[in-house]
Amino acid sequence: MQCEYLLGVDGGGSKTTARLLHQPSGRSWEGRAAASSLSLGLTRSVAVILELARELAFRAQCDLNQMAVVCGLAGAGEVSLANQAHEAMASHFAQLQIMTDARTSAYGANAGKPVAVVALGTGSVAMMLDEQGQETMIGGWGLLVGDEGGGARLGVNAINAMLWELDTRGKAESDLGRWLCSQLGTTRSAILYWLRHATATQYAGLVPGIVERMETCALAKTLFKAHMQAVERLICATGEQLPVVLTGGLADISAKHLHATLKTRVIPARGNALDGACILAEKLMQTSLPAMSKGESE
Repeated sequence: MQCEYLLGVDGGGSKTTARLLHQPSGRSWEGRAAASSLSLGLTRSVAVILELARELAFRAQCDLNQMAVVCGLAGAGEVSLANQAHEAMASHFAQLQIMTDARTSAYGANAGKPVAVVALGTGSVAMMLDEQGQETMIGGWGLLVGDEGGGARLGVNAINAMLWELDTRGKAESDLGRWLCSQLGTTRSAILYWLRHATATQYAGLVPGIVERMETCALAKTLFKAHMQAVERLICATGEQLPVVLTGGLADISAKHLHATLKTRVIPARGNALDGACILAEKLMQTSLPAMSKGESE
């Protein structure tokens, strides 16, 4: 069948969004589903993406093999995972490219023009797109060793502080500590059970409770201050030349607390990672992307 449709997919640790565009008519359809970050499991991610693609195909009355598809996925920086995802889905589509959501964010944030995108979602990463079209990534190493400035890291740091209160004072004394106990449990057994089953998404899910208390609770304020230091460090690492777009669930609240000198570099986003995926899907349809056919080499 002729490839007349392009599909952009943005798969993160909290949700997946997709947009299907029929090139000849300009008609589009959008959908949303559960998280499809590759770090949450390959089988789960592939199932979510294919189900969402089929839903959109049904609404558009087309077939998957008429689509040129770009999936910007959290966790796709690990080439083996990106390749496995490609192998699992490639036969369903006319063309398929798997890449990091950092890359799609960079293309969407400033409509394909030079920019430094600092994503502050479940995780954190900075992606630079320069005047020559070169892409450079900073961070994005995952919660175990990085993701400073991201929601999951803030959640982990808050739990760590709450546990210190329990260990040294016998109970959670701060307002934030007491609230965290209400979420995780008050006994060692209950807390260990929660921690054993927790995902990055669940850690990030604690962020609204932290932000809600940062004006009245000293611990929450201290934790958010450390979060802002990590955000500013990430922004500074992108240099001084490129405009900066902040994206992700923590973008707005972080932007309000940036140092004045950094605020001047921040511009409003002209698009998001889903827009970037669609821009790159159109390139994929028309030519070939300057990257490995299965995944990304970096």
